[in-house]
Amino acid sequence: MATTSVNIDQKFDVQKAASVYQSIGKAHSIPSYSFSCSPTVIKTGKNYYDSLKILTEMIEQGELPPDSRFMTQTEGHAIERSYTQKGKDPRKADEFKDYFAKNKDKVHMWEWTSTGLRVPKGWKNGKIDTDTEKYPRIVLIGDKEVGELQVPTGNGRVIVESDDVFGIPIETREIAWPHEGYYAHWYFNPTPKLDKISGHYDVAVGRRSSWLRVEGERCLYVDADCGRSVAYSYNGFRPVRGSVPEIQVVSSNVDIEQVKRKIFGKARTEFSTDLRKLPSPELLEKYKL
Repeated sequence: MATTSVNIDQKFDVQKAASVYQSIGKAHSIPSYSFSCSPTVIKTGKNYYDSLKILTEMIEQGELPPDSRFMTQTEGHAIERSYTQKGKDPRKADEFKDYFAKNKDKVHMWEWTSTGLRVPKGWKNGKIDTDTEKYPRIVLIGDKEVGELQVPTGNGRVIVESDDVFGIPIETREIAWPHEGYYAHWYFNPTPKLDKISGHYDVAVGRRSSWLRVEGERCLYVDADCGRSVAYSYNGFRPVRGSVPEIQVVSSNVDIEQVKRKIFGKARTEFSTDLRKLPSPELLEKYKL
């Protein structure tokens, strides 16, 4: 068997997180965990499904460790945060250099993540929630449905807040360049085509950079604009190791108002402390999530 030829040695942490969506009666939590990733994106020029096949082939040929997988958007967001929390610009991160064509091929890479967004069953494709002005979506990791949230309009708007459980943008704004303190933009297709493999209206969640009509300047982009069957010559994936823990999902009969009072009211400090220290089951029980 061939020797593993790709370094997967960049280590990062996903912090324990929780999110609440009052309008759809859902709350989620994820425990803290660590993962390691390659600093480079492997170019496939293939769609999501065919890129998965290439991942499998590389594992079988010994070019990647047996537990290699695609990165999730949660983990991509965690890499960004590892820089911003230190006051650094994530656009300069070594892990994202392929997005900015800082590679031998001088190609701006588009990275497949294992995260996807699905139009919920019974919800009209393209319909917006008029109460929140956002789009209800099911979150996928691989082909598994792991949670629900609401996402904002894309169109290249600046990302000002992301869901820390899923890494998906939840608040965007029109902010003129140089939008200091913000480094990423959001593209989202609210009317995806039917994915003939999954049988659902899905979009992939990819990562890339894009030019903003400013000389020499590009920003990070979280791109949920195309389906998983679309292929471009600059598509690829980043090998990652470390299992993804189960995301705890609360049933729709949760008392969201009570949860919000606990999390965002007088108990916010206590909740923040508990979020860091308590195991997920105890956190869910204490706050009746």
